[in-house]
Amino acid sequence: MSRSAFRLLAAIAFATPALLAQGKPVEGKDYLVVERKRFVDQTGFDRPIEAFSLLFPRGWKVEGGVKWLPMGGCRADLSSNYVTASSPDGAIEYTVMPSRSFLWSDDPMMLQSMQAGAQGGGCRVNQPFDAARYIEGFARLDLRATASDIQPDESRMPTFRQMDAQANATARQYGNNLQQNTTMAYGKITWPDGREGLLHVGVNSTVNRRADAFSGRTTSDFTTSVFYCVLVRYPAARRQEALRLSSMVTASFRQNPAWQQAKQQLLTNVGNIEHQGRMETIRRMGEQSRAYARAQSEAADQRLRDWEGRQNAQDRQHRSFIRTIREVDAWSDASGVVELSSGYNQAWSRGDGRYILSNTPTFDPRTVLQDQQWREMKRVDP
Repeated sequence: MSRSAFRLLAAIAFATPALLAQGKPVEGKDYLVVERKRFVDQTGFDRPIEAFSLLFPRGWKVEGGVKWLPMGGCRADLSSNYVTASSPDGAIEYTVMPSRSFLWSDDPMMLQSMQAGAQGGGCRVNQPFDAARYIEGFARLDLRATASDIQPDESRMPTFRQMDAQANATARQYGNNLQQNTTMAYGKITWPDGREGLLHVGVNSTVNRRADAFSGRTTSDFTTSVFYCVLVRYPAARRQEALRLSSMVTASFRQNPAWQQAKQQLLTNVGNIEHQGRMETIRRMGEQSRAYARAQSEAADQRLRDWEGRQNAQDRQHRSFIRTIREVDAWSDASGVVELSSGYNQAWSRGDGRYILSNTPTFDPRTVLQDQQWREMKRVDP
């Protein structure tokens, strides 16, 4: 199927009761059209390749892609995604920030070495922190704003606790005294001009305890990575609208599995290549070039599109964010499960990626729109 056809399948129409009272519905007033924006890795390989995609309302200004650091930079942040998007009037902003990693040690000599590395472009140096502390500090120092109502995102922690336990068990298996811990939190952000925002953050911390060869004293080295940081900014009067739209955008994240596999292999190879600071070296790596070529073939492109469709039923990566602000419901049709804006009692699917939501019990799009392709959907319990 062509790329243009998939753009059509990505368009989602949200009907309101006003649609029933007008002969011709008005986009932006009676319904909302959403399109999938695809973000490209421009520099990681020999040619550009799609890395991930998100759904945004039609008419939004959207930019983003993959940020690569020089090989001499912070290895933990070598590759990360970034997105900046805003509504047509500029009032609502949605930002995905690149990852940020920090090092620390209670060994003075090791700490001095880390500080020297940071001055040379390596990882920043900072004492360990969790997601809640990062929100407070990031709001004050980077956003020049105030954070309040900071709460842990407990809905996602069972998954991350399981991942931490597996990582720690693997470390013990190989004789490493490494401990991993993940936290997630969200908080309200307020700027002096009265604008508001919601900041959602995920932080991964690892500590490696080792015995000093001379004194026998146990010292600890820490790595703290902010692997997830999404900021939604909006006027206070449009809070519900902004959070509802941002929920949909966050839940729509799809990553190209071919790009992800190639990147992971690349990072493995990079681990064996020290003192290589130029991205041309990465581009010349034959295995990554072949992975890109496969991803660019028509067969791989078709598999990617099929995978995106299956993700409607499988992707739970961002559902906790949605539950937190309670702005979407899950509905099912013949193609699977899809998450749409909450607050509606009925939903219909046309089978081509378009949906209608309504609160009018007597509304039936087959009659109102004279289109027999619409089928009523079933609500899916959380």
